[in-house]
Amino acid sequence: MKVGDIVKALHVAENLDDGRSNVGLIVKVDRSSLTHQLRYWVKLFGGWKIGPAPFTGRQLVLISEGKTI
Repeated sequence: MKVGDIVKALHVAENLDDGRSNVGLIVKVDRSSLTHQLRYWVKLFGGWKIGPAPFTGRQLVLISEGKTI
């Protein structure tokens, strides 16, 4: 996954859906200084409007790859 990809955050209020979307855009990728894992900073849209917030790769599902120029 990379900046510009559209992803689904699996754990964002799954039990509080109410028609809201937990889909967002990766806006930044870096590495945690504490755990050394990649962090994907995602700006959620479609109801929750959270972020950008950090997620790990296993918390995200790739929906669509972003275009590179």
